[in-house]
Amino acid sequence: MGLPGCVMYSKASAFDIILPRILAGERLEKQDLLELAHGGLCLQCSECRYPVCPLGKA
Repeated sequence: MGLPGCVMYSKASAFDIILPRILAGERLEKQDLLELAHGGLCLQCSECRYPVCPLGKA
């Protein structure tokens, strides 16, 4: 799986949303990835509140 370099420098990224789905055997389609494209960035909160944040939201 190819990943952009920014994944190495961010604590959380779309990869953190996609990888568990792939490991669970889910087959992702192009539309699944497009829906994540408009998601927000990780806000680096001191206490993570995911999924109650803009990361991965359409």
